[in-house]
Amino acid sequence: MTKESWWLQMEGLSRSHRVIAFDNRGVGETKYPAGTFTIEDMAEDTTGLMDALGIDSAHLFGVSMGGLIAQVLLLDYPDRVRKAALGCTTHGGRHAVQPDPQVMAALAKAADPDLPPEESLRQRVPIVFSDRFVREEPGKVEEYLRLSLRHFPSPRGAAGQFRALSVFNVKRRLGEIRNPVLVITGSEDRMMPPENSRLLAEGIRDARLHLVQGAGHMFFLERPDEVNRVLADFFGN
Repeated sequence: MTKESWWLQMEGLSRSHRVIAFDNRGVGETKYPAGTFTIEDMAEDTTGLMDALGIDSAHLFGVSMGGLIAQVLLLDYPDRVRKAALGCTTHGGRHAVQPDPQVMAALAKAADPDLPPEESLRQRVPIVFSDRFVREEPGKVEEYLRLSLRHFPSPRGAAGQFRALSVFNVKRRLGEIRNPVLVITGSEDRMMPPENSRLLAEGIRDARLHLVQGAGHMFFLERPDEVNRVLADFFGN
């Protein structure tokens, strides 16, 4: 995903907050660095961006891999975080709940670098969106595809991000988190089973859990009004 995927949150949350979306390293307008990189590197990128923009601390909303980055910021840079919303993400490691084998096989097929970008994206649609959304909102699905094609990541960039998230594991450190945390996910997420969000909410002291009923991995695109309302209420002023 690139920063353009957040247009509905930018539109909704900017009514009450200053909202900044950015590309993590390897995709979009952020160049691919030399060598491999980690989730910890991307957390440091985030604090570097905040430094450059003169932001001492901020609310964070990270989805999927962005939720991993947000967890590192909560653990290693707690003074830079006011509150954090962790979307459809996981603490990682062997205790995380994996997708069904059929989903893993479909993801592997869609990630084939020889596959044309549009075909790759279309194969991911039933994985990242709920059946209801695909059936009832075909125009919004096509809008998502058009936007994603315009900013399609290079195979090298996507592979670098997948390597980084594949070795992530902070399960034993969750109890160290002291900042206010909201865990939010779609109840029909096939890519990151909702059980992972429940595990996070149980492991982080006083964390709140919100299930977006009937939504998939892209719950923030399927139900933007609900998600923006929950985020705005959580973050406050």
